[in-house]
Amino acid sequence: MARKLSSTQTAVMTWMSRGWKAYSAGGTRVEINGKPVGTLATMASLEALGLVTKLGVAAWEVTDAGRALNASS
Repeated sequence: MARKLSSTQTAVMTWMSRGWKAYSAGGTRVEINGKPVGTLATMASLEALGLVTKLGVAAWEVTDAGRALNASS
């Protein structure tokens, strides 16, 4: 990957590359398994990198490219 992920993006992708989904918890907060992990801006940047894809209006799931991050770690 050409771009290095921030610590927040890395934390989100650690969860999501293992199959968890992220959900908007109101406001700008995003949670995975009930724990705050980032913001809507975090998810937008991961989506722009092709690592996650949006489900509906308030959820995201990992893409194949994002899932590959778990295999390389």
